[in-house]
Amino acid sequence: MELVYYRASALKHHGALRAFRKFFTLYGVGVAPVDRSGTLAFPIKTKSLFPLPHPRCFALSYADVCHLRARELHKRAGRLDVPLYVFWSGGVDSTCLLVALIAHANASERDRIVVLLSEASIGEYPAFYRQHIRGQLKCAPAALGAHLLGGKNLIVNGEHNDQLFGSDIIAAVIDRFGFERLAQRYDRNLFGAFFAEKLKGDYAGAKHFVKLFERLKAAAPLELVSNYDLLWWINFALKWQTVYARMLAWTGNAKLDNTYLETYYAPFYNTENFQLWSMNNLDRRIKDNWGSYKWPAKELIYEFTKDADYRDNKRKRNSLACLTARRAPVACIDANWTTHETIDIEQVYAAENDFA
Repeated sequence: MELVYYRASALKHHGALRAFRKFFTLYGVGVAPVDRSGTLAFPIKTKSLFPLPHPRCFALSYADVCHLRARELHKRAGRLDVPLYVFWSGGVDSTCLLVALIAHANASERDRIVVLLSEASIGEYPAFYRQHIRGQLKCAPAALGAHLLGGKNLIVNGEHNDQLFGSDIIAAVIDRFGFERLAQRYDRNLFGAFFAEKLKGDYAGAKHFVKLFERLKAAAPLELVSNYDLLWWINFALKWQTVYARMLAWTGNAKLDNTYLETYYAPFYNTENFQLWSMNNLDRRIKDNWGSYKWPAKELIYEFTKDADYRDNKRKRNSLACLTARRAPVACIDANWTTHETIDIEQVYAAENDFA
């Protein structure tokens, strides 16, 4: 059996997974890695759904791609004649996509939009809620989202923007080594020291991950120069599929298949255009401090809201928790999009792997 998503915490004890578990210490229990480059072999059988785009020149700006995506989603909702449900957490990713959708909506399209939010969403960006959502757009509790999947509704969320710009682990690297080191040429000693600290002094484990990620770096279809570049590439290559599927893990018993998902489930940033923008603009993800992380998205928001404080001072946080924290996800989803409450490790273990 192949999986498209799984929770690390649902992997019951298996001796051969001991080294692999260290990956989750580094990158979090919510990151079930699937290598889109086909370079690394992980010990869980997975089916890769999102091959890397073939690299080519790409002239559109980030704002251009956002606007094109917004128009496409409005047209799709109209063609299907369904509501356009938008998960909004108040964070940069979901606010950026909602701005793009609002800015390109005529009256009938605007009437289709239903904002799925929580009290925490409002608390994260109260000014936007007061000025652009309350009394202007339909709203519903974010908890409703799990019940909408599987039905005739177009579901949009802010997933994959992190993969376009970098990774939240970048903030930890900045805190430990300073921003200047992040922008310098790739330094394996920096990665070794950082991983060893996260692994509580396991220098052998840290060295193993440095070697694995250097293989991943060598397989990249573009030149990765800086420490930041490699951190971005690890996220871009390994985490894309988990991010696509993790919200589906909260659906419970919804009947899903490829046709349904391609039609009705639309993470806003999950397009080839966004990926090509990211691959062609390695210098446009951050400026000279952590506060400028995702600045193209913040600029798009600012053009709509004129809120300089949000643009200049908003920091990344785990906004997804605002929308899903009250639900328990399933243990895994197999390649047929069937959900499972437990993982049979004997069925999904891949003996030939880089952690054996």
